[in-house]
Amino acid sequence: MTPQDQQQQNIQSVGGDTVREQDKIQLVLAYLGLLSLIPLLTVKDSEFVKWHAKQGLVLFIGLVIVNFLQVIPFIGQLVGCVAFIGYVVAVIMGVTKALKGERFPIPLVSDLASKF
Repeated sequence: MTPQDQQQQNIQSVGGDTVREQDKIQLVLAYLGLLSLIPLLTVKDSEFVKWHAKQGLVLFIGLVIVNFLQVIPFIGQLVGCVAFIGYVVAVIMGVTKALKGERFPIPLVSDLASKF
């Protein structure tokens, strides 16, 4: 197997964006809270990874802000629980779509992330 064949085997192209083998770990880290800073600061050659890292970071910051509402007795705790469930669903969807080579724009989050 030639090095070119091996490189082609390590690249998976789905939905227009390419997912390299070395980017898969970075794409998972992109949605794991503060760990999204790792791909955001270290990956220089993939706009796809940067896009997901920015979205994951904004999503996490949004969760932190919503969690401050939990000081309100009943309503705040209800909103916090719903926000956490939404966060977990968005993280699972984001990681799944990212590993498939797709972009999953989360409403409001992706708009804020694009301003970085």
